Amino acid sequence: MMLKELNVKEFTDIYNTFMITDFPKDELKPLERMIHTIQTGLSSAYGLYENDILRAYAVFIVPEGQSYGLLDYLAVVKEYRGTGIGHQFFALIEDTLKENYPLLKGFFIESENIDFAKNEQEREIRCRRIAFYKKNGCKSTRLGSRLFGVTYSILIYDFAQNQRTADTIITFGETEAWHKALDTVYRAMFKKHHYENEVSLWEVDEA
Repeated sequence: MMLKELNVKEFTDIYNTFMITDFPKDELKPLERMIHTIQTGLSSAYGLYENDILRAYAVFIVPEGQSYGLLDYLAVVKEYRGTGIGHQFFALIEDTLKENYPLLKGFFIESENIDFAKNEQEREIRCRRIAFYKKNGCKSTRLGSRLFGVTYSILIYDFAQNQRTADTIITFGETEAWHKALDTVYRAMFKKHHYENEVSLWEVDEA
């Protein structure tokens, strides 16, 4: 497996071939906007390949000079889902991000909050998604967010996680630092009027 940073042409091909079907229309940013964030350095896109065949892809938001970024999109190509490709992606992405962003300590993941699922089927899908992230080294945080009417639970992939045990207590100071870091990401991602009217970020009592 090889993890490769995508140039604009490669990303455009993946967007038009895969992303338009892998993600609901209302969750997918316009291609022009995503290209702009890649060109300005706010985001970077990666493809996971085996024998030059795309297996998975991801987009990260990392504001310049920040310690934490955001996993904006991640998808395994449909015919390879359930084959461990997602696990291989997480096994490779840390070293790649560290090389590209020396100051980076980890990244956040937004996963739709299970308490706001419309039905049991949707709840099960959300539970499986969170379980997938946790299986691959992500941890729950005490942060929640609401973006354009959708409520998320926030997880984190912490590069220092190997020094932490599964039952490590998340401290107030740590949560406060993550809150500030994610808020910085949101401010960089959205226009001022969208940030002020469509973005909420809070801390809950328990992770």
